[in-house]
Amino acid sequence: MGKSEWGVKSATFWMVGVITLLMLYLGIRGFLQPEAAIRGYGIPLQDTADKSLVYVKADRDLFIGIFLLVLMIFRMRKALLIGMLTSTIMPILDAALVLTYATDKTPSWIHIVSAVYGFVISWLLYREERHARTTANSVSLPGHS
Repeated sequence: MGKSEWGVKSATFWMVGVITLLMLYLGIRGFLQPEAAIRGYGIPLQDTADKSLVYVKADRDLFIGIFLLVLMIFRMRKALLIGMLTSTIMPILDAALVLTYATDKTPSWIHIVSAVYGFVISWLLYREERHARTTANSVSLPGHS
């Protein structure tokens, strides 16, 4: 499947779509319901005056969601591969923060699962990209055997 063919017929396209929708949801929820959003993150606010800090996370999530959506629209599989692989550091650090500072460690599982999901998507995108490159390189020109 070449770059121009990657899209709605690809499982990885929809797998990235799931993360994209989740990030958009988390970003919007962080702005509209900051207290609930940060509880879901795993570290509840000690003081409601600190909810402006939640907006920093909401901003990050919303940006990532929009960024992934733009890459999907333009079918930029290689850029998505790089973005997904490098961004898996965020849920790893999020899990570490929850495990370190939260009294209830249970929410850390969603961050760990998110990191694993990101690695799986990255690996699948890498395989598709490598296959597309190999296929493109093996196509012979007419008249050349």
